Formats: sequence, structure tokens, C-alpha cells
Amino acid sequence: MEMLTELLPTLRVLSRADKLCVVQYLVSELLREEKADLLTPDMSYPVWSPYNAHEAADTLLKALEADKND
Repeated sequence: MEMLTELLPTLRVLSRADKLCVVQYLVSELLREEKADLLTPDMSYPVWSPYNAHEAADTLLKALEADKND
């Protein structure tokens, strides 16, 4: 705990970007310690896109029309 009380004042004076880097580093360290391989470097992951999501667009249009009529 002594190390943490020494570290906190240093963290307070960091720039916003540096603070975000520290947070990112700590999160990746926690994940590494837990051996949670959520994302692996050099892998590709599918990402959903709204393109060609015609059924979703139709559902949203119906909901907007229903709300407009109420």
C-alpha cells in the first residue's frame, strides 16, 4: 500500500493521454494475469455492420412509425 500512496501523486499530474495509457496498461496486465485471452494479437475478428441489415432497418422504421402515430 505504501507504493500506491507514492504513486498516486505522480499519476495525478500526468496528461489525460498518459492517464489513458496507464489505464490501458493496467487493464491489459489484469487480463494477462487472469489469462483471459479475449483478444489475441494478429487475429481477425468479425465486426457487425449495419450495411445490408434490411430486417433491422424495417423493424426500426415500423417502431418509428408506431411512435409517430401514438
